[in-house]
Amino acid sequence: MAKHSIYWAGYHPEKSVQAQSIHFLRKELRALYGADIDFKFVSDVGDLGYNAIDLLNLVEEGQIDCCYFFSSYLTEKVNELNIFEIPFQISSREKIYDLLDGEIGEYLSNQVELKTGYKVIGWWDNGIRHLSSSKKLIKSIDDCNNLTIRIAKNSMHKMAFESLGFKTKFVDVKNLKNAIIQDEIDTQENPLTNIINYGIEDYHRYITLSSHLYGTSILLCNKKKYESWDKLFQNNLNTLIRRATIYQRQLATDEDKKCMKYLRTKGTKIIKLNETLRREMKLKCLEAGGDLIEKFPNHIRKIL
Repeated sequence: MAKHSIYWAGYHPEKSVQAQSIHFLRKELRALYGADIDFKFVSDVGDLGYNAIDLLNLVEEGQIDCCYFFSSYLTEKVNELNIFEIPFQISSREKIYDLLDGEIGEYLSNQVELKTGYKVIGWWDNGIRHLSSSKKLIKSIDDCNNLTIRIAKNSMHKMAFESLGFKTKFVDVKNLKNAIIQDEIDTQENPLTNIINYGIEDYHRYITLSSHLYGTSILLCNKKKYESWDKLFQNNLNTLIRRATIYQRQLATDEDKKCMKYLRTKGTKIIKLNETLRREMKLKCLEAGGDLIEKFPNHIRKIL
């Protein structure tokens, strides 16, 4: 019988950057522990009959040990995470990595652990998010009017996108493609890799490279499970997760280039948001999220 066990689940297909990185972590743990580690991984929790969002409760309640998740879904419990949910704040991936790997990341991890049943064990790259549509390219604020955009379950996103003129609707990723086919939504926002992984590119022929959000993928472990492991195993796991994080972030960067090449070959119409429009959208989003921003501690707010 294995000395240590981990049950991990995600919500992306096997070919995804996230799944590949969990396989990398599992391989590293098996190299270190051999038969003493039992690492079970379900790439897509939808295969178990759940919606993606159910994964958060499954981990917090201890039915599954670990997961990665778009941190925007935790903001109702941990308001401070909204610092990464204000659209058009991204300067670069490297800047975000510095924040997550430093004092800001430590502070946010502590807040998550104080307010939930999770132990934060890492921060991964969930992609730079862009706008795609079945109707048209987004070239102006007016182009946003009368479009129904699928958003993540996040109040900051709702306020921000509605301030731009969109009608907003939350749809779980498990049901996203069907919602597009059924014309429940005509616009959505996701990293390029998700547009392809979810089969959206066959229906959304227009992509505006808005780079409006950087997706922070937070690695969560059931707190009681984490505390049940001996100190040496915790330390080894943390070391290997740091190694897997380097691997994952490079995969995410490389994936953007591969996706762009594929989409252009497919004939997708792609434009980059111009800087004047970007500044206009940024100001509207900051104004819309003002009340939430005011709740941030000063040392969090100063990075905006």
